[in-house]
Amino acid sequence: MGREDMNPKILFALGTTLAMAAPALAQQPPYQAPPPYQPPVYQAPPQPPVQYQPPAQYQPPPQPPAYQPPPSYQQAPPYQQAPPYQQAPPYQQAPPYQQAPPYQQAPAYPPPPPPATRYPPPSSTHASAQSQQGIKYHPWRVQIEGGYTITQGNTVKTLLNDGGSGGLGITWFPTAAIPLGFRVDGSYTSHPQTLHSLALASESTGQNIADGYTDIYGGDVDAEIDLHLGLRAREYFFGGLGWYRERTVLKSVTYQQGTVCFLFCYPGYFPVFSTAQTTTTGWLNSWNAGIGFEFPLGDPATFFIDGRFLRIKQPSGGYWDFIPIRVGIRF
Repeated sequence: MGREDMNPKILFALGTTLAMAAPALAQQPPYQAPPPYQPPVYQAPPQPPVQYQPPAQYQPPPQPPAYQPPPSYQQAPPYQQAPPYQQAPPYQQAPPYQQAPPYQQAPAYPPPPPPATRYPPPSSTHASAQSQQGIKYHPWRVQIEGGYTITQGNTVKTLLNDGGSGGLGITWFPTAAIPLGFRVDGSYTSHPQTLHSLALASESTGQNIADGYTDIYGGDVDAEIDLHLGLRAREYFFGGLGWYRERTVLKSVTYQQGTVCFLFCYPGYFPVFSTAQTTTTGWLNSWNAGIGFEFPLGDPATFFIDGRFLRIKQPSGGYWDFIPIRVGIRF
């Protein structure tokens, strides 16, 4: 479209617009190129605030008690009239005066007791008698004893077994000041024969020796020394010489036919023992030594236990040794 075709009004409007925009365009700064591209610097995301954690042993302070409103006002109880006045009881006159009983004179004061008697200090004999651990001094004492005798040594062990024993004795202490006394003991012991001894007896006698025993009886004369142990016990040592005899009994056995009864009776054989040989030695010398302990039971009885080593000389030479252990009562 040419200029001829333009509307004069349109041209006028354009010209007016350019005229008004010219001053504003004149004030625009010259064009500047944008700065070169720079990547953004990384920033860490914000951390949440740290919350304070109290220690494990932390105890929160006690909270004040919750507010409690004051109690509601309670109306005072209605007024109660005082009880009517009661007149006091009439005055009672005091009882008439009673005269005091006549004065009684105090009994006469008893005379003072006589002065205490001073006894002389105990002598050494009395002190020694009282110091025997509760066992009072008695010059003569009798004892009954029993026990078990053990064989010692290869010679006697091959011939005799251990056996039981019993005895009777008497003890004499001349004075309580010296713990030295003398005792006499008589004893009896029975020892069964061993199988080896029975076999030897069968060969020597030519009989069937099936049983046998050796009895040893005699006595000892000993000296005894007492030693104190505490308040209710004492220990004593003794030893001396003795004399014993030995009696050996050998029994043979034979089997005879007859009637044997056990629950019911039936024919059979039963053993019959008979004495085949009995020998007794003369009095044999011996010596012994031992130790014992004694305890009070109630004056004058005491309980004792002792053991000794006993050696008996044999008629064919050599010795038989034994250890008798006995318990008994003295009174």
